[in-house]
This record gives sequence, C-alpha cells and structure tokens, in this order.
Amino acid sequence: MEDVLQAENQVSRRSFLKWTILGLNGLVGLLLAVPGLGYLLTPVLRQSGPRWVRLGPVADFQDRTPQKAGFTYVSESGYARTERRAFVWVRADDSAPHGVVVLSSVCTHTGCNVAWRDPEGQFVCPCHGGRYNLEGEVVAGPPPRPLSRLPVKVENDELLIQINA
Repeated sequence: MEDVLQAENQVSRRSFLKWTILGLNGLVGLLLAVPGLGYLLTPVLRQSGPRWVRLGPVADFQDRTPQKAGFTYVSESGYARTERRAFVWVRADDSAPHGVVVLSSVCTHTGCNVAWRDPEGQFVCPCHGGRYNLEGEVVAGPPPRPLSRLPVKVENDELLIQINA
C-alpha cells in the first residue's frame, strides 16, 4: 500500500517537462510583452504641455528695440520626436517682470513669422500685410488679435521662456 501512495505523490517525467516548458514559454512571453507594452503606452504616459526653454544671458537683451532670439526645442507627437528651431522677439522693458518682454514671432492671422522693421517701428507680417506695434498690438491688416506674450523667468542670469511644445 505504501508503494502505491509513493507512486501517486511522484511527478512523472512527462508532467515535469510539460510544466517546465510552459513556465519557460510564459517567461519568454512576459519578456517580450514588457517592451511591447512600453512602446504602445509611451504616447499615453509621455508628459506634454508647457516647457521652459533657454534664450541666453539676460545681459544680452538690454536693448529697447526688439531683438530676434532663436532657440531649439524637441517636438513630440505620438511616437515621433523632432528637433525644431524657432525664434521670438525680445526687448527690454523696465515695467515688465524681469525687465524684458518676449513676443511670439507667429502672426495671429495665418501663422507666418513677423519681422521687425526698425524705420517703421512695427512688426510686419509678409503674408497678408498684418502690422503690430512695439507692444505686439494690431495696428493694421487682418490679424484678429495681438502677438502672444510669452511667460518669462530668470535662472542663474539666464533668460527662459515658456513654450507649448
């Protein structure tokens, strides 16, 4: 009788191999699933929204006429990450926080880049003739609203602006 109970408690070779192979297959499946799930969930888990970008030393922006300040940022859309270049217009203004005003270079009409015309004292859009004054307010043409003022902060004597990318 004892021999019969021992035989029932022992695992057969076939059963042991079957469970070992199933376990290894499950482990391989899990190892393949983790990176796949990471790839699929990356756009969902990626934090988007406003970010701060460095323009340069604050001392470089002490002129009262607008200065063009270029910067580079990374645009993330879904799985694609693209390095992009853009620019803004910076001018000194004692009444502004941190002593500078930063205006977007993007016309509010069709999104063309505006240029500063010093003799006229205006920003001019080359696409449809929109014109803005030194404060970025519309003075002529079809733009529906003023140029956007960007949030500014200073860290370690470096000027930073907040962009939505």
